[in-house]
Amino acid sequence: MGLDRLADLRAVIEAAVLKYRADIDGLRAVAVLAVVAFHAFPGWARGGFVGVDIFFVISGYLISGIILRGLRDDRFRFSTFYARRIRRIFPALALVLATCYACGWFVLFANDYAQLGKHIAGGVGFAANFVLWNEAGYFDDAADTKPLQHLWSLGVEEQFYLVWPLLLVLMWRFRKHPFGVIVGVLVGSFLFNVWTVRLEPTAAFFSPVTRFWELLLGAALAAIEPVTLRARWREGSAVAGTALILAAVAVIDRRRVFPGLWALMPTVGALLIIAAGPGAWVNRVLLGQPVMTWVGLISYPLYLWHWPLLSFARIVGAETPPAWMRLSAIAMSVGLAWLTYRVVERPIRHGPAGAMAVPALCSAMVVVAAAGAVTYWSGGLIERPINRSDRAHFLQYYDELHKHGLESAYRRECDFMDWSTDRTRETIDPSCTAPGSRATLFLWGDSYAQALSLGLRSLLPEDLRLAQVTTSLCRPSVEDIDPQVTGGRCRLANEYAMARIKALRPEAVILAQMSRHELTDWREMSRRILALGVTRVIVIGPSPQWRPSLPEVVATHYWGGSYDRVSRGLVPEIFDVDRQLAAQLQGTPHATYVSLLDGLCNQEGCLAVVPDRGDRDLIAVDSGHLSPKGSVFVANQLLRPAVIK
Repeated sequence: MGLDRLADLRAVIEAAVLKYRADIDGLRAVAVLAVVAFHAFPGWARGGFVGVDIFFVISGYLISGIILRGLRDDRFRFSTFYARRIRRIFPALALVLATCYACGWFVLFANDYAQLGKHIAGGVGFAANFVLWNEAGYFDDAADTKPLQHLWSLGVEEQFYLVWPLLLVLMWRFRKHPFGVIVGVLVGSFLFNVWTVRLEPTAAFFSPVTRFWELLLGAALAAIEPVTLRARWREGSAVAGTALILAAVAVIDRRRVFPGLWALMPTVGALLIIAAGPGAWVNRVLLGQPVMTWVGLISYPLYLWHWPLLSFARIVGAETPPAWMRLSAIAMSVGLAWLTYRVVERPIRHGPAGAMAVPALCSAMVVVAAAGAVTYWSGGLIERPINRSDRAHFLQYYDELHKHGLESAYRRECDFMDWSTDRTRETIDPSCTAPGSRATLFLWGDSYAQALSLGLRSLLPEDLRLAQVTTSLCRPSVEDIDPQVTGGRCRLANEYAMARIKALRPEAVILAQMSRHELTDWREMSRRILALGVTRVIVIGPSPQWRPSLPEVVATHYWGGSYDRVSRGLVPEIFDVDRQLAAQLQGTPHATYVSLLDGLCNQEGCLAVVPDRGDRDLIAVDSGHLSPKGSVFVANQLLRPAVIK
């Protein structure tokens, strides 16, 4: 028997001798159930995503405890540690990745399958957080159709364990009590998180540096154990921790700047529950009950399985699945998690596989990664049968139009976001705000305002010019912009827009944005703009929005039939927003509200095809951005009376 195998056997014996904490498995159950509830029913568990933060604290506590005990007994070995991590993480992960790849073969068209391949390769390399960071924010609609979106957290955790054992070993060699250093690194990571979340919230969400402090909370507790609290303090700690976690799930939602300071609620809550020990009433009676510990034991495979099932259901149906289907997906994920735990995880982790388990698992992961990489580099294996249909060509056309066909129509040069890198630019092309010979109109807003640009320009005579400051993800504002985008580009864009409006004194300012209209006091904004010498303010209401996108809804539900108007997949909330905006702006001097929904929608649904064009000429290229032909139609039919005076 090899030395590594002997070390593994000793570790197993030690784990059996050490007192098993059923309450920590119960806390794992709380974490995974919160995440599953959020993904399946976000309206019920708005803050359920904080379960990931609870997982981080638990992991930091348990794994750091194992490392520190090994260092105290002078038997910690890197090879043993990473072999155990491989046996713990790889089996279920490889199975889920391979299953997603197989399912994607039959249901995903080329572009989506290429993206899945990239995510599989990123998942194997534990770099999913970096891959997703470069694509979009965690809460964008596209996240619903990324079956491996949830692997970002696994990437953060394993990146932590690539560096943390080495740092602990170094700390142990130079000082026997690493608690102070742990706290120092923890505070540094936390402060960087608080600073970053205000400037680049997407980076703060996905970056390992801004997340390590959560694992270090658990590590700090492991470093000072054993902790003995008086009975009264023990019970109070458990109750306070439970209250913090429940409050986090109830209060924190997508609108919060997260992680930031808000992440203290679930992480400190988890820390207090663990510190209370297994004897506290909450831990012993609630968390330690058999059902909770059973869910905790299967929490890792349950986390891996639940999101792909929900995501593929969304992809196949091209809309949010009905409640019964989401419940069925959850039930199926629980069954798959139990089977994975019993048939795959336990035999590999604790069975007689011996020295061959680790290289076999590594080889399997290499094969899965290679399949994902080849799929990505080949553009989604275009030769698959699913890509040969007219429907596939239809979706491919709109995907290419969305990616490469909007630069001129939307005026890419007028965006403070660089379309190639998604990074902030310091300025935009001066031609964007050049004045007209007779008069100037000024278009201000986000990418939904960009979508109106071509149509508005088509209305104007030569002596009337459209100036434009339209920046992706940045709603127009005369106040300090909320920090929901990267790089401070909203502040730059809005300050620049106000300065140019003051200099140009346009005849009219046209405002448009995708969402979050409720965050703006439109009367005050109109007053501030008019005070700069503007004659009129025109506020354009939200355009129809479909989930996951209009082309996908048409291809899934209306293919082969009539789809002049489409009701499936429509986002209902925007109709309430439209009514609220109309009421708010009613009677506002020199301000006009234009409802796109009134002109494009009726009881049968919203206009999906540009009239008098081909039946494949959709009004939107994705979830709601107007196509070039759609922009011209909307401007001529709906905007002309308000714009041309």
